[in-house]
Amino acid sequence: MFAGQTLQGWHKTARSAVLALCVPLALMLSALPLRAEPLGAVLEARIPSLMARHGVEGLNVIVLRGGREVWAGSFGMADAQAGQPMTRDRVFRVESISKPVTAWGVMHLVERGDVALDDVAWDHVTSWAPPEGTPPMTIRQLLSSSAGLGIGDFTARYPPDGPVPTLRDSMRGDFAVIGEPGAGFFYSNIGYNVLEILIEDVTGQPFSDFMAEAVLEPLDAGSASFAWSPALAAQMPVGHGLQEQRIALHVYAARAPGGLLADIDGIAAFVRAGMDASHGGARTVLTDASVARMHQAQVAVGGVYGVVTDGYGLGHFTETLSDGRHAVWHGGQGYGWMSHFHLVPETGDAIIMLANSQRAWPLFATVLGEWSGKLGVAPVGMARVAQVWTLGLAATIALALSAGAQALRLAIAVKRGRRRLLRPGLWRGMLAIGGGAVIALVLWAAAQEYLILHSVLPGLSLWLGLATAAAGVVMVLSAFWAPKPRS
Repeated sequence: MFAGQTLQGWHKTARSAVLALCVPLALMLSALPLRAEPLGAVLEARIPSLMARHGVEGLNVIVLRGGREVWAGSFGMADAQAGQPMTRDRVFRVESISKPVTAWGVMHLVERGDVALDDVAWDHVTSWAPPEGTPPMTIRQLLSSSAGLGIGDFTARYPPDGPVPTLRDSMRGDFAVIGEPGAGFFYSNIGYNVLEILIEDVTGQPFSDFMAEAVLEPLDAGSASFAWSPALAAQMPVGHGLQEQRIALHVYAARAPGGLLADIDGIAAFVRAGMDASHGGARTVLTDASVARMHQAQVAVGGVYGVVTDGYGLGHFTETLSDGRHAVWHGGQGYGWMSHFHLVPETGDAIIMLANSQRAWPLFATVLGEWSGKLGVAPVGMARVAQVWTLGLAATIALALSAGAQALRLAIAVKRGRRRLLRPGLWRGMLAIGGGAVIALVLWAAAQEYLILHSVLPGLSLWLGLATAAAGVVMVLSAFWAPKPRS
């Protein structure tokens, strides 16, 4: 009996020892693919320095290959004042990544037969009426930002615990037709506001409830929600603006164009759903045909947006990679937040980035360049933002040196009596007007709450503005201090 108990005890001890060795070994082996990912090693080395250079507070990143997570990282701080580092479970305002998610909701209604893509939206919008004379706009045009509607007032923000106007009330002063429906691409929040109202009128449900039941829960998107709640707010890091200032919590009157709250795993679940089924694309909400239709360009994109993309589908920017593969993507930017995902549906390659900083575009662009290289393709269009930042730095230095050199030459010439103050003639009058216009442009830009230039050149736009203003001042001075005529 004693020997049997001893032997049994030895077996238990041996089993405990084996488990003690196997569990850490299993954990090490499960983490091995993440640590061995070449792109991950590059990003772990580069991201901290990029954050420091561009003043980005915190960042979460996930890389997917073949639909499987191969690397993830959390960097920086969720709340520096409170000493809280960024963690993977933090909930972000993902801003305009809300649009492709909303598009899934609309396509769900299409598949149910409640609406058709080429239906006129006003046939389904019953609780709000557009201004008299508004032309017909189809649901397809609203989804593809080709309905001719303006972008809307994206600066209107409200305290979560204060009075917030209803979406329909806010639309009264924000709705504007700026182009012919179907004639071209006009990036529009207003179009998605209309789709939010349409969804509520067709389903009889609050928008956030419908999206949770029809899209987010079936995709297992975790905490992702279009409904603001104290519980989600408690998980949010502190947002930071273009001047690195802390941004107070806020909400919008609308939700469809930019109101989604989610952690990075929730967005990764959505991105996976858009992959081909062989790479884990979920078909619990939409069929293959509907997903493919959303990823197909509906309108060519030109202007500023044309620098970084080819076209716009149904809630997705579209792009042809250098090897012929098709990619879709979307980004988001709000007061204190930036987000981005890029997806190659046929191979299941994707990258998702969420930042609690409005200064993250150049960082995103650099990371996208690295990601493109590991895919074996030329940098994706959004990677060009990093080149713009480099060009902006070069332009700032060139303007500053040029203005400084010309000011020095002018000062020396005045001191030596080679120039004198004279009323400018025709040509010098034009120089003075040009310099004044440059100064006025810089002052106007400084007075704007937001310009895309500030996001593309965070931290640099101030110095570029000062250098440009200095060049304008030198132009005016040069116009009035004319060279003395030779005797």
